[in-house]
Amino acid sequence: MTAKRKTPKQIVDDCNALARKFYAPLGYDVPKGYRFDQANHPQERSVWRQACTAYEHIEGHNPEDAVCELEDE
Repeated sequence: MTAKRKTPKQIVDDCNALARKFYAPLGYDVPKGYRFDQANHPQERSVWRQACTAYEHIEGHNPEDAVCELEDE
């Protein structure tokens, strides 16, 4: 059985959800749908990078590439 390829939006959404999970133990809460990939705060950028590393390791997709694809649409 072949897994269905995720869309760039699904990848970015998944990675942002993962970043939200990394951010919560630091004592922060952001609304669902918050885009860490668009954040300027250093801690938010850091959890985005951590989420990207984890996501790429597990899923094999680079979320930064998906962000670029979304911007091109």
